[in-house]
Amino acid sequence: MRTPFLATDLEVLTVTPTSVVISWITRAARRGTALPHPVPASTQLWLGPTRLDARIVHDDPMPRVFHQVEIKGLEPGREYHFRAASDGIAAVPSLRVTKGPSSPEHVGRFVTLTPPPGRYITTIALANDMHIGEDRQGIVLGPLPTSIPQAKTLPNYPEIMFTAMMRELDARHGHPFLALGGDITNRGTEEQAATARRLVDQYGVQSTDWLAVRGNHDRPPRGDTDPFGEHFVGFQQMVQASTPSGLRIVGIDTTHGSGGGSVLPEQFETIEATLQDDPDRPTIVTSHHPVTRDASLSSPGGPQFMLRRQDQIRLQRLERAASGVFLHHTGHTHRMRRGKPDVQGPHTEYFENAACASYPAGYALVHLYTGGYLLNFWRTSTKQALDWDFRSRWQTLGLAVQLMLGTTNDRNHVVLKDLSGLEPGQREIPEELRV
Repeated sequence: MRTPFLATDLEVLTVTPTSVVISWITRAARRGTALPHPVPASTQLWLGPTRLDARIVHDDPMPRVFHQVEIKGLEPGREYHFRAASDGIAAVPSLRVTKGPSSPEHVGRFVTLTPPPGRYITTIALANDMHIGEDRQGIVLGPLPTSIPQAKTLPNYPEIMFTAMMRELDARHGHPFLALGGDITNRGTEEQAATARRLVDQYGVQSTDWLAVRGNHDRPPRGDTDPFGEHFVGFQQMVQASTPSGLRIVGIDTTHGSGGGSVLPEQFETIEATLQDDPDRPTIVTSHHPVTRDASLSSPGGPQFMLRRQDQIRLQRLERAASGVFLHHTGHTHRMRRGKPDVQGPHTEYFENAACASYPAGYALVHLYTGGYLLNFWRTSTKQALDWDFRSRWQTLGLAVQLMLGTTNDRNHVVLKDLSGLEPGQREIPEELRV
C-alpha cells in the first residue's frame, strides 16, 4: 500500500543536560525540483531508558507540518531511546549526517549532556547571517529553481527570523548578551543597514546588550558611503564588549571587496594589543569568515571564499598567545561545524554557526561555568519561522542542507576550561541547566 505522506527529516536537534528537542516534517513525495507539498499530520513521540521501555511522552492530534517536540525533566549524562511518528507513520532521517551509522536519528537514542564542573556564570547568544533585505534564499544561479522565495502571503523572511530570534532570546532565555557574526544585511545598503539597526535596537544597547561585526554582504556598496559603518561599526575596525561577569567579547571585521576575507594590518595591531593587554581574561572572539584551513577545504566555496591563509594563521597564533581566548565563533558558511585548528598547542575552539535566516534557522547559546562551557543550538520556533524553515530546506535543489545541520555533537557539546576568573551569580541559571 502506498504511504499517503512522508514523515522525514528526523533531527535530534538540541540536547541539554535535562531536555531534548526532536523534530521532523510531514510532506508529500518530492517530484523534480519543485517544493514538496506540506501535509499536516498528528505528532507522537515515545521516550524511555530502553527501546522496550519507551512510553509515549507527547501525543498531539493537532495537524501540523513541522513537528518539533521538547521533552524536559531528563537526567544529565543518561542515555534515552526514542521513536517518533505522525498518524502512525514513523519519522525517519533523510540527510547524510542524520543517516550515519552512529547518528542519534539512525540508532534511535541520545545521551543528555553533563554540565561542566563548578558554578554557573552566564550565557552568551551567538547568531549570524540575518541577511536583512534578501528576498530569495540559496541564490547560486540567480532566480532559477536553485533558490527559494518566501510565500507571497507572508512578510519578508529575514525580518521574521531575526525578530523572532530576539524575542525568543528575551522571553525564553533571559536576554543573554547577543554577538552577531556578520551578514546582518544582504547588500549593505542604507535602507538595509537602517532596518537592521532599528530591529537590533529593540533588543537593547550596543556593547551592553549586543555586539555586531561586518560580513561580506555588509561591505560598503560602490561609492564613498558606508551605511553599515554609519549604523554599526566602521570598516576593518575591531570592536569589543564586556559582560557583568567579566567576560570579554572581541569582534573582528574580516571583510574586503569580495566573498572572501582579510584583516588589514591596522586592525591586526589593535587585536594584538587588546589580547595581550590582558591575555588570561576569558574571551570569546567573533568574526564572519572561518579562520582555519580545515574550514576552507571543507566548504564548497573553497579557500577563495574564506579568510586568506596568512590571516588565518596569524589570528590563530594571536589567540594561542592569549590563554583566555576559549571560543572563536564564525558564520558565513551557514553550517554547524566544529573546526580543526592549524597551529600547534591550541586552546581555542573554532565554531561555525548556522544561519539565522534559513534552515536550520537558529542561534547558539554558550552557557559558561567556572569549569568550562556548554554549547547548544536552538531553532527559532514561532509558526512563521518553522514555515520558512520548511521552505528554505529546499534551497539549491535541496542539496546545500546536507552540509548545514552538522552532527548532534557539533550542535551540542561540553568543553572543560578554567573560567574561574569570571564572576558567577550575575544571572539566574537557565531552566535546561537546573539539575
